Amino acid sequence: MNLDLIDGPKLKKVLAAGVETLVGHKEEVDALNVFPVPDGDTGTNMSLTFQAALREAEKATDEVPAILERAAQGALMGARGNSGVIVSQFFRGFARAVGKAEKLGIPEIAKGIAGAANTAYQAVRKPVEGTILTVVREAGEKAQKLQGKEKDLIRFMDQVYQHAEKVLAKTPEMLPTLKQAGVVDAGGKGLLFFFAGVIAALKGQPVTIKKAAPVEKKELFAPVEDDFDPENITFQYCTEFILRGENLSLETIKEDLAPHGDSMLVVGDEKTVKIHIHTNNPGLILDYAVHLGELSEIDINNMVEQSQQRLEKLRRDQAPQTVKEIGLVAVASGEGLQNIFRSLGVDEVIEGGQTMNPSTEDLYHAVMKVPAKQVIILPNNGNIVMTAGQVSELTDIPVVVVPSKSIPQGVAALMAFAPEESLVNNQEAMTRALSSVVTGEITFAVRSSSYNGLEIQEGDIIGLKEGDITCKGKDASAVLLDLLSHCVEAEDSFITIYYGHDINEKEAEGVLEKVQALFPEAEVELYYGGQPLYYYLFSVE
Repeated sequence: MNLDLIDGPKLKKVLAAGVETLVGHKEEVDALNVFPVPDGDTGTNMSLTFQAALREAEKATDEVPAILERAAQGALMGARGNSGVIVSQFFRGFARAVGKAEKLGIPEIAKGIAGAANTAYQAVRKPVEGTILTVVREAGEKAQKLQGKEKDLIRFMDQVYQHAEKVLAKTPEMLPTLKQAGVVDAGGKGLLFFFAGVIAALKGQPVTIKKAAPVEKKELFAPVEDDFDPENITFQYCTEFILRGENLSLETIKEDLAPHGDSMLVVGDEKTVKIHIHTNNPGLILDYAVHLGELSEIDINNMVEQSQQRLEKLRRDQAPQTVKEIGLVAVASGEGLQNIFRSLGVDEVIEGGQTMNPSTEDLYHAVMKVPAKQVIILPNNGNIVMTAGQVSELTDIPVVVVPSKSIPQGVAALMAFAPEESLVNNQEAMTRALSSVVTGEITFAVRSSSYNGLEIQEGDIIGLKEGDITCKGKDASAVLLDLLSHCVEAEDSFITIYYGHDINEKEAEGVLEKVQALFPEAEVELYYGGQPLYYYLFSVE
């Protein structure tokens, strides 16, 4: 089948085919997790991110630029985990590189993949070769080399895919951890499943295409308002719209609109901007924007008419809140851990962690609930750090991330928090505090593997020191004691243990006595964490 160009309707079909293929293989991608711990969620995170992109793409008109822009925005808002963030940047980079092309041919696709690779690399502070980044970059380079030689689009796509497949097969040679585990990079594999679905659809091969799963509708750009009394509403009309143009400057728009209202949000990029503002003159706002580009999805509401009902709901559901200077958002799973974080001053605790990575949108909503002028996010999981980093692009208040990769690190960071200090000073002090603790985790192996000289069988209890598998056994308590012996140094004086959902209080108290006997010079504390999947978490300092 000779296919020269992809138009809008065809683009929606091939995107849907790619997403459906990836979703159908997400468990296979999850199984490629390097460590045999129950957090192999790359396939799940990528699937959810791609589905979010597809949902938005399906809402767009049948014009290629509109489809790609909506897909990029959907991927950004639905990004979950590091792999999801990279996928969102892939869409953004592809859309930017393709620009206003009405149809996609070999030159546009080559430019798009190369642009996707560049943007994805820029999103990662320290890019590591042997990952999805390598696969995307190599695919882009191959596409650019072929575009002047190959005239048939399907043959072109096939050759790019085959090259990317060869690169993926070499990822274990680039990353020792992949080689040791005997797997290829999970993110790269997920991307190839998506590409495979796209190519199958282009060839007209039968691909089961389903609509992306519906999700509960959320008002993403809802303003945070602390008073709905009609007499206290300074700006009466809530005005929202999308502005599309060329070389749009978010900062210039913010500066120009700021004198004309409040509760303002201006998010997007140089081609598509979402604007929300409370104003007394919607016409002035729209007149300003129409000189910059085309307007769509205009929505204007009179807040005075809506205020009484909202006020009653707020009085019923919320106690009055005082706006603080700096607020805190943290991610934790387990009733006990969540209560601990709240007791340490965290304003919003999001349910999540291993196997349950919150999306950018989840984190955004949590931040916007906090009654504060500035917000600090504690991800408490290495796979959520990049996702948290996207939130600052969506808010009109300063949001920073303290890159905690474990619950103990998050607790240590909170101990260094000083409300009277500036946001920058707190971020620096809390980040320094992360290195003050050693983190230990006791969980179970979800598959058999060989790691660090240990022959691990599925179901074995394993102990991880700073995320690295250090010991194994058949009993969680015994593995805990073994791992502590690898973590506690002579100068350490504090050990804090959090027991999980699957450990009863009596068993945990027995472990406490053993740890106190084993390390008599240290002060040992025991808390109920209630975390799933992990029998024990502990910190040593």
